[in-house]
Amino acid sequence: MASVEDRVGAGDLPVLDRWALPEIFLTGVRKTDEQEYLATAGTPKAHAYFTDHQTERIDPLFLLECCRQAGPYGGREFIGIDPESKFLLHSCSFRLPGPASPDAASGELPAEITLAVDAGGRPHSRAGARKVSYAFDLTIPGGHLGTARMDVRHVSHDLYGTLRGRRGAAAAHPVVPAAPAAPHLVGRTRASNVVLADVVVDAGRSEARAALRLPVDNSSLRSYDHVPAMVLIEAARQLCLGASARISGAAAERTMLVAADFSFHRFVELDAPAVVRLTAETRADGHGMTAALPELHSFQVEFEQDGEVAAAGRTWTTSVGTAAPAGGREMS
Repeated sequence: MASVEDRVGAGDLPVLDRWALPEIFLTGVRKTDEQEYLATAGTPKAHAYFTDHQTERIDPLFLLECCRQAGPYGGREFIGIDPESKFLLHSCSFRLPGPASPDAASGELPAEITLAVDAGGRPHSRAGARKVSYAFDLTIPGGHLGTARMDVRHVSHDLYGTLRGRRGAAAAHPVVPAAPAAPHLVGRTRASNVVLADVVVDAGRSEARAALRLPVDNSSLRSYDHVPAMVLIEAARQLCLGASARISGAAAERTMLVAADFSFHRFVELDAPAVVRLTAETRADGHGMTAALPELHSFQVEFEQDGEVAAAGRTWTTSVGTAAPAGGREMS
């Protein structure tokens, strides 16, 4: 398997949309069929963002980040995606019950994740953009973690500039971050990883809302000229965890996001306030996860900015045990 570390240098960073080599987790990639490839990713023993939890389990959003890196990297290497193109996430779904299973409660985190990637049918191209659906199957030596899918557009530099227009300049004048919610209330230990402020939970109506905030000094949550989709998913997770104790009686430190379906309709801008809204569903459709994870809860989540819904989706959480001591160590 070809080493990604040998191939990914400073000049290749636009392909993965990262800002520092420590944030690249891919370790290898190998083509297995015309539109299929196998990738591996290393699991950090300690990371200021991805291990900042009170459970010593694989963070599902770390797995999603590995998918986000493996998709465009393989697309560039094997199906002819322009290495200078921008990666725009149109929709994202994942079912990752493995990290929450009882078998994952003990032992060290696996050193490496394997991702079998299918780039779907023939990529559709139109005027500086290529639409690709990436499907992922994730495993570790001990078993199956789950699946994920990302529908993306790879757009040229010129087309991206046209799409952003004047709003691209909003990055120069972002909204000043509000005071973060208390980290332990949203499943975190570090305030620098909290992306919510002013959380309000109405247990009687099974609803919650919060203001979106962007930490300015967090490289794992660093923004582009807009709020990245991965930050929106993190905000949805934090609001689910923050609302769980009041709505379903599940404490944040014992609640884990295991699945989600999201669609991203428009850019979430940096220069205007955005609100996250959540409604708990009375019955959670387990989508095949109920047998392994019987304590499932589901939520509808929306992101609103300037009176419009910018992104929306559904999330699933389950109850897990806590770890001692808590996570959140600095990256080694």
